[in-house]
Amino acid sequence: MPEKVLLKIIAVILSVLCTVVILESSERDARSHRLSGPHADATHLEKKIHTMINKERAKKGLPALVWDDSLQSIARTYSQDMVQRNFFSHVDPDGRTFYDRYKAVRFECRIQVRDTTCLGAENIAQDNLYSSSFYKDGKTFYNSNTEYEIAESVVKRWMSSKSHRKNILTPYFKRQGIGVALAEDGKVYVTENFC
Repeated sequence: MPEKVLLKIIAVILSVLCTVVILESSERDARSHRLSGPHADATHLEKKIHTMINKERAKKGLPALVWDDSLQSIARTYSQDMVQRNFFSHVDPDGRTFYDRYKAVRFECRIQVRDTTCLGAENIAQDNLYSSSFYKDGKTFYNSNTEYEIAESVVKRWMSSKSHRKNILTPYFKRQGIGVALAEDGKVYVTENFC
C-alpha cells in the first residue's frame, strides 16, 4: 500500500477517534451538569404551575385565572416561611391561616356567592428538586427533576386531591398567585393563593 494512502487512512481514523472523544466528553459534561446538584428557578417554576393550572381549568370550560402579583407575593412569603421554620401546613406555627396572611398585607378578597361571602382559598404542595442521589469518589451526585417535572407533579397531586381540585376548578375564582421556595435539602414548597 502506498505511503500516501496509508497516511490518509490514518488521518481519517484519527479524525473519527477525535470526534468520538469530543462527543463522549460533551455527553459526560451534560450528565455531570444534570447530576452535579439540584437546582431550579422559583419564578420559572411558578409560571409553569400557573400555566398548567389554567390548562386544567380550560379542560372544564372555565376561564383562565389571571396572575396576581399581590397573591404571588403572599404565596411566596408563605412558602419561604415553611422552609425557614421547617413545617408544612395550611396553618403556620403561630396558628395563622391564609386569611390571616391576606389581612396582614391588607389584601382583601370578598366574592359574593349567593348568600355566602368567599374570602379566597389556598393550596400547598411539597415536592423535590431531585428524584435520587448517589455518592461517587467522595462526592454527591443528583438525578435532578426538571422544572417541568416538578410543576407537573405538583399539579397532578392537587388534581388528585378533592379539596385542592375544588379550589382549582372553582368557577368564581378569577385570580391566583403561585409562590415557590427551595429548601437546602432539595425540597420544593409551593403555595397557591386564590381570589
